[in-house]
Amino acid sequence: MHVKDLLDYLEVKIKLPQHWYSTDISNDFEGAELIQNDEVIEIETVGEKNTKLIVIDVNDGMSVVTKFPDGKVIGVKYLDNKDDFEYIGKPSELYY
Repeated sequence: MHVKDLLDYLEVKIKLPQHWYSTDISNDFEGAELIQNDEVIEIETVGEKNTKLIVIDVNDGMSVVTKFPDGKVIGVKYLDNKDDFEYIGKPSELYY
């Protein structure tokens, strides 16, 4: 699944950089809910062990993060240019 598929499923129409649409989010966001649809869009899905969240701010970037019960947040923030991104949290913890 890609961000575009999720936005289509939630019937959210917004103009984004092409590389944001094609960001692979696997199946982590099946059954996701649209939490906020204003200037900043928030999409969330709550799992047994953690919460997955996509935050889209056209003026700032798109973040795909995992929130853990202990309050830790890790993920990636995608910026305007295709090769520009920032890690949220420690990159070494992204795959745990």
